[in-house]
Amino acid sequence: MKYLKSLLITTTLMASFTSSAAAIAPELLRCSKLTDNTLRLQCFDKYMQRVSSIAANNTAKNKQPPKTSVKAEAKNEEKLIASFGHAHRYSEQEREFDQLTAVVKSAARNLKKQWNIVLDNGQVWREKGGDKRAKFAPGDTIIITRGIMNSFQLKKQGTKRRIRVQRIQ
Repeated sequence: MKYLKSLLITTTLMASFTSSAAAIAPELLRCSKLTDNTLRLQCFDKYMQRVSSIAANNTAKNKQPPKTSVKAEAKNEEKLIASFGHAHRYSEQEREFDQLTAVVKSAARNLKKQWNIVLDNGQVWREKGGDKRAKFAPGDTIIITRGIMNSFQLKKQGTKRRIRVQRIQ
């Protein structure tokens, strides 16, 4: 199927190039048949001015910035926050989104004395290791940063104590 698509695209492009070449060829042939050097140069210069003005008009039309609404940007931000911490990053925007700031909804230690932290956006994070003296309480503002090899570190805003965490939900 991919082969058929690429074949179709290639033939379409080739047909468009040959049609534009056929439209250009008579003017160039007329200029090339002139024997006087100055007249030939003037003919080619006029041709190039015409072609460059057409190309400039086409690029000016194509350079209009895409219209994005505030709602679309907000929805995109929500998607990035919702996908933050999952195993794999897919898009360029997700790769650039390396830090999440949120408020702790609840924080409790499990039987292994690891923190289970629920955030206000619904995400649940579990401690994997780090500073055992770190303490979290509901209402704390925390910052989760992306590390290397898709690891994450969590710290309370205003402190230096970090713990390694893994997203559960």
